[in-house]
Amino acid sequence: MRECPYGDKCYRKNPIHFGEFSHVHLDAIYEKGNGSGSYDIPAKYDSEMILAQLKLLEKLFPKDGAKKEKEENVSGSKPPVTAPVNSGSSSSRPSNNNPSGSSTSRSAPPQDTSNLAKKQKMNAKNIRDYIPVVVEKGGMAKKLERAAPYNMFLTAITDSKPTHSEPLSVTFQEILDESLGEIESTVQINFMVDIGWLLGHYYFSGILDKPLLVLYGDESPEILNISKLKPQVTTVRVRMPTPFATSHSKVMFLGYTDGSMRVVISTANLYEDDWHNRTQGLWISPKLPALPENADTGAGESQTGFKQDLMLYLVEYKISQLQPWIARIRKSDFSAINVFFLGSVPGGHRESAVRGHPWGHARLGALLSKHATPIDDRIPVVCQSSSIGSLGPNVQSWIQQDFVNCLKKDSTPVGKLRQMPAFKMIYPSFGNVSGSHDGMLGGGCLPYGKNTNDKQPWLKEYLQQWKSSDRYRSRAMPHIKSYTRYNLEDQSVYWFVLTSANLSKAAWGCFNKNSNIQPCLRIANYEVGVLFLPRFLTGEDTFPLGNNRDGVPAFPLPYDVPLTPYAPDDKPFLMDYLQG
Repeated sequence: MRECPYGDKCYRKNPIHFGEFSHVHLDAIYEKGNGSGSYDIPAKYDSEMILAQLKLLEKLFPKDGAKKEKEENVSGSKPPVTAPVNSGSSSSRPSNNNPSGSSTSRSAPPQDTSNLAKKQKMNAKNIRDYIPVVVEKGGMAKKLERAAPYNMFLTAITDSKPTHSEPLSVTFQEILDESLGEIESTVQINFMVDIGWLLGHYYFSGILDKPLLVLYGDESPEILNISKLKPQVTTVRVRMPTPFATSHSKVMFLGYTDGSMRVVISTANLYEDDWHNRTQGLWISPKLPALPENADTGAGESQTGFKQDLMLYLVEYKISQLQPWIARIRKSDFSAINVFFLGSVPGGHRESAVRGHPWGHARLGALLSKHATPIDDRIPVVCQSSSIGSLGPNVQSWIQQDFVNCLKKDSTPVGKLRQMPAFKMIYPSFGNVSGSHDGMLGGGCLPYGKNTNDKQPWLKEYLQQWKSSDRYRSRAMPHIKSYTRYNLEDQSVYWFVLTSANLSKAAWGCFNKNSNIQPCLRIANYEVGVLFLPRFLTGEDTFPLGNNRDGVPAFPLPYDVPLTPYAPDDKPFLMDYLQG
């Protein structure tokens, strides 16, 4: 059994993880205990967290058999590839047969058909041992229907029980729910992909044998040879043009047996921690039926041009395995989609006569100029992300000159003198993180470093606390990224962006203004998001904020308003706090 890479800083409370990884510090405490909840826990540890982890060891490795079980896990033979039992993860693997086929799985004897069916039934019943929040199957279609017109969800939080039944909370299993359609094939495009964890979810959804294409950005040893063990899985690492660029998009395509498909755009990586105690956002498209064979080339487009923008984005990858899906999208009816596709792709981009600005914050600005209702300049631009890039020596250098200058745009006629709106940035403080469900380790999804922060001390005066009591997520640190403008006086939201893009030049782009020709927008990353504009969702100029308005549901902001500015003694959480 492999040693947990987090060592004695491991904060996981999921049985999957403890069935796959050993923990020297926990084993030492466990061996000295009596196995009935009485342990001598050293003062340097969080006793509550350690005790919870020891309880898992008691369940997985009862005292009499613990040593034997672990030895079997190390020396056991590979499980049958056709009979996976549990989900797994590079930071959380199953205690029995591993869907990834990892050689660290426990041994499993050959099984006949009846024994296999019996074991599958047993493990399906025990899904709660491996997935912390389980919602009864069959209800996702109705949940999605009730979420109209926004179709925007937050992930359920393991340690916040009210989120388990909140109408606009969703689990990964629900995205694959059979009520949405019978899945025949899927695509997962993401940055961090834990293939064992992902295949575990596919197993519990009954689609482990269906074709799966995975495009990933972050290297993972487990993913390299998965196709040899699971021939239905194709994995492709997205190669980036520069070392500091990131394939950061988080997109799913679900293909159904009736020829229809669905698009899901989220902020969550595909591994356990991101679906545990972190606030994540997802937009789930309606079901997109196949067009008739004789349909015109331009048929099935949405009012927002989503289909064309999505295909143009996918073409930028230059990955042949995506071609069948680009063709499928072209032959699908996207007319029910009411949001705009918002992407970033690496390279230098200039405005064109046909599409205008194609990517990044310039694309967002162009859409706002065309479609956003006029907005009073006093209304701030509110940004929120899980990391912050190097923004320059002052607020003017990029935030105002490039970013807010695009996000302030609306359909006000050109020529009117405009002011720069205020800029506000929601980012967890040290106090937010230390009080989170996972304590200081809750900041593991907030990779903002001291070196960068020290170069931009001006940022603090614009920072706002992370508070989400209305959505039961104040203690669930945000990995979600969102951008918006809203008016508290008349309780209106003018527009909202949900995206994978953090507040950084790499994600959104930076204009090269030294050029003698048309300014070029330089972007480093792949990013994907959606823009919600009222005219296309509700037919009105604004979304209601807080309460329903004339039958239109309030827009589901992920955080509390009014915002809470940093107090004088507050400081942003820095990743360096986890390393000292």
